[in-house]
Amino acid sequence: MAAVGIVRNWLNDIDTLTGPGNPIALGAHRRHPRSPGHGAYVLLSRIGRAGDLVAEDLIDSPRISASIYAGTDEAAELAAVAYANAVIALSGSPSVIGDSRCLIADEVVGPLLVDNHDSEREQWQYLVDASFYIY
Repeated sequence: MAAVGIVRNWLNDIDTLTGPGNPIALGAHRRHPRSPGHGAYVLLSRIGRAGDLVAEDLIDSPRISASIYAGTDEAAELAAVAYANAVIALSGSPSVIGDSRCLIADEVVGPLLVDNHDSEREQWQYLVDASFYIY
């Protein structure tokens, strides 16, 4: 499975973050939902590759960008902080994420507010970027 799909599935499986009543109520996606409704959602994309930890081809090191959208600044910020904290929590020991393992998530940058007031999309967006080391 592609790295973005692995991270998306991992995030959507955290029932304290995603689903109704949670900070990321509408879950994680690879494309914008057509009718996002109420609540925040995360749009994930691969933006590059981090440096290698070891000289083995078995480990993928994607740099994943999470764009967090919501209808209010507070909802978007709370969702972005919750996502960033979940990623930072992967830095202790190898974590099972789906059928894969994440050795570490590192180089977390954000949450960073993006000014979308001139856009037709949700007005509030935050970015959180991180490097994942997946095998």
